Amino acid sequence: MSFFNLFKKKTQRVDNTPDQAATSDPITWENTTIPDDFFTGYHDTIAQLEAEGKTAAAETLRANEPTLQIAFIDRFAEQVQSETASIADMDKRTAAVITAISKIRVYNKQMNINVRTHLAQTKKRLIGE
Repeated sequence: MSFFNLFKKKTQRVDNTPDQAATSDPITWENTTIPDDFFTGYHDTIAQLEAEGKTAAAETLRANEPTLQIAFIDRFAEQVQSETASIADMDKRTAAVITAISKIRVYNKQMNINVRTHLAQTKKRLIGE
């Protein structure tokens, strides 16, 4: 590749068809928006890595736990926001958000204070206070 090719603008494909790579990804604990699947899948993966003797990978996964949980909360919030966007009544929307967030709060003991704070801020943002 020449030096000048680095500065050329790549042409972007413009069409209305969805990207096949984005839609064909299987749903795993790493990209799910279901709290039970995420938290149980995370612990199952660590147990599987340890059983296979891959303790370094398991420790890396444990070290990244808060980051993974915050990313999950962000994905979950996007889904809740899209589901509640059509609800016009503010009281019903608030109740729907609280019900959705309570599905994650079940796992409070597995979250550190920074993750719980992020969850509370996300809840507040979703409610709109």
